[in-house]
Amino acid sequence: MRELKDILEDFDNLRQNFRHFTTKGDGNRITLIEYQGRFVDLKSDLTYWKSHFLNEWTRRDDKAATAIKYRLAGAISRGEYTDHTGKLLDKCSLSIAEKIAAGTKEYQEFIQQRSHYKEYASNISDRREDILSYINEIKDRLK
Repeated sequence: MRELKDILEDFDNLRQNFRHFTTKGDGNRITLIEYQGRFVDLKSDLTYWKSHFLNEWTRRDDKAATAIKYRLAGAISRGEYTDHTGKLLDKCSLSIAEKIAAGTKEYQEFIQQRSHYKEYASNISDRREDILSYINEIKDRLK
């Protein structure tokens, strides 16, 4: 499995090389087929990362967010939760604890991770679509 950074760098380089070839090159069929294969390989390399980020985002769905918030609220309502400064919070009702839990560092980090993975999954999908566009352009040029 290749690193995502390497795959994205390879895509940017290949895209630039392909654009240079199409503007300056002679349209050689063998070269076009080589470019097509390289784009297909990059698309395949991104498959793992797309799946990885979608799985991580799915693990942080609404149900998981609610579960974390209620675990925190339970601890807060029982007076068992210490905040980021190390201070033990006083016991309170569950409804008040639920509001406090939504503002805790742990819950906010969870929500931030969730949006991070969703954004990466979306970006990887967009990149795969870009690669597919290049593959289709090469098919058209080969006709």
